[in-house]
Amino acid sequence: MNVLVVDDEPIIRLGLRTLVDWEMHGFHYAGDAEDGLEAVELLESLQIDIVITDLIMPRMDGIALIRELRDWTRPISSIVLSCMDDFTYVKEAMKLGAKDYILKPTMEPESLIDILLGVKRELEAQRNEQREQQIRELELASTKQMQLSNRLQAYLQTKLGEAELQAELFGADAPPSGSAGASASSSSLVSLLLHTSAAVIDWRWTGCLAALPLAADSTLLLLPAAAEQQDAAEDGGVYATAAALERAAEVRLAHAPDWFIGAGVVIRRLADVQPAAALHARQVQERFYSSSWNRLVVHAPEAACGQGHALPFEIRSDLLRCVLHNNSEGYRHHAEALCRKLGEQRHDKEKVLIFIQELLALAAGYARERGCAALERYEELYVNSKALSGCSRFEQVSEVVFQAMSMLMENGLVVGKEPVHRSTNPFIRKVLTYMMDNYASPISTSDMADYVRLSRSYLSDLYSKEMGESLSETLTRIRMEEAKRRLRTGEMKVYEVADAVGFPDAKTFAKTFKRAVGCSPKEFEKNK
Repeated sequence: MNVLVVDDEPIIRLGLRTLVDWEMHGFHYAGDAEDGLEAVELLESLQIDIVITDLIMPRMDGIALIRELRDWTRPISSIVLSCMDDFTYVKEAMKLGAKDYILKPTMEPESLIDILLGVKRELEAQRNEQREQQIRELELASTKQMQLSNRLQAYLQTKLGEAELQAELFGADAPPSGSAGASASSSSLVSLLLHTSAAVIDWRWTGCLAALPLAADSTLLLLPAAAEQQDAAEDGGVYATAAALERAAEVRLAHAPDWFIGAGVVIRRLADVQPAAALHARQVQERFYSSSWNRLVVHAPEAACGQGHALPFEIRSDLLRCVLHNNSEGYRHHAEALCRKLGEQRHDKEKVLIFIQELLALAAGYARERGCAALERYEELYVNSKALSGCSRFEQVSEVVFQAMSMLMENGLVVGKEPVHRSTNPFIRKVLTYMMDNYASPISTSDMADYVRLSRSYLSDLYSKEMGESLSETLTRIRMEEAKRRLRTGEMKVYEVADAVGFPDAKTFAKTFKRAVGCSPKEFEKNK
């Protein structure tokens, strides 16, 4: 514990500093002062726990100092230094709260340590009691917060208990939800948004009256408007309350990866809560797509994001075809196109996260279907993990997509252009060889059946069961792989490539290529 000695005699201060081994007994001689005024200036900066003070001093004497300590927020104990002729002052000091006294003429190290240890035990007990009382008060307040919050949530779902909740939140004279205006004696609340990507949002420290969860990472808080704000301009009062919460969050959420406070509106009745929730939902949406990292958000555009637009499933399908057909050139192209479209449409954050999570899982399935190896690490990072749950910004979501696609592309997870001979059936292997040798000709399933001397229907059924795809799908895949190989060289025109891989015209080839690979032959050439 830190000890401060206050005496106007330098010899006394020096004597006390050297009289005992402070550290050995669990004390720290933090400093000394010449009088009460100097002592008061040192109390907080030195985090003083015990003051040993003389009584008769200039400017501020010991009695005034002890009276000052009595009003200190943090408990600080005092011990009086006394001479025989000022015992009247000692009695006054003890009445004001001094714990004990030491006579200067007969002061001994042992007696001083005994007194200090007794004061230390008493002070520790007092502080423990104070901490426990604070905990009890916080628990009581937290219980009330939780009860009110649960009742508010239940009311919004069932509309039951309105009168009691209205009175408890806004005062006995608050008007019913459906009426206009507010009584002069009714209370106002301020709605604020607390958004953080922490696993569980703890909002009890905010001092709110009640809270309403909006999403896994967002909570609407109802805070009492300060008395001086009740008649002030609404915007000013809301922003002042939001700024105060922002300052508190900078300390409380210092280690949270991302958080922000959304300034809301003044609420005077229960009917105002749902519009406030809608406003805060727009703030979450705005910041999700914004490039700003401001901790305090005050804007909330009226336009609902994503309305009138379907999620870009077609672009996602194009990207997945790139995975299926090992079109490494199309990975980045379609990933960028997908993220660009999502950024333009500004869909609801939760819908976007689900949409992208499905993409990452489907990509793993398509890669495995194509004969992919070593997918475990990809699935660990992007399918089975919570990589997206930690994304509070759309740019972070885009980065996850690019990283996942790069991993599939750069690590060579997908097999090359040769078809995978997954069957030991001699007819299947023979027809695969026939397709590889004759893909440049206009062959049909009847030609294949004739070659292996089976009926067309029997061969088709056998092949589908064995290979998991139709004869025509395999033939198209073989042709597309060869087409990509020829397009990469840049030595042939598109119509020449079409003819070389068995298509009657460039238009049919381009349509099939787009469907299978995910981009047109021209786009493929540009991105090669």
